[in-house]
Amino acid sequence: MSDDYHDARAAVRSATDYILRWVEIANETHGVDLIYSLVFTTLWAGNVSHLRGKTYADVDDIPPDEERRPITIRQVADSLGLPYETVRRRVVEMLERGMARKVGREGFIVPAEAMERPEVVNSLKRSHTSLLRFLKELKGLGIEAA
Repeated sequence: MSDDYHDARAAVRSATDYILRWVEIANETHGVDLIYSLVFTTLWAGNVSHLRGKTYADVDDIPPDEERRPITIRQVADSLGLPYETVRRRVVEMLERGMARKVGREGFIVPAEAMERPEVVNSLKRSHTSLLRFLKELKGLGIEAA
């Protein structure tokens, strides 16, 4: 078998390890099921997806709520390929826990106060460390992230 094949298998193993580390971190942070963690992550990522580059790039530099763009349950459900009702139930749970807030008729945000919680900041830092490890492993295989 070619070196490219072995490199691809090694890259897949590294990617799988990265994903499983994310799942572990997310489950420890939220203490609920994986779907909740995916909905939470998709919601906050959607809220700040328009902020690119160095704006609020540091883990501790959390965008204020007015910088966040609300997204709907339908958008989250479509993004994850999940049923609307499954996502809606998780968002209701997030609202009850103070991890999400409804913004008029526009949709929902993960407010800055939720992102500033120690367990969330810690998970972001751990995820960042995990990402750096993954990128280093790829670089060791001769794969450069663009």
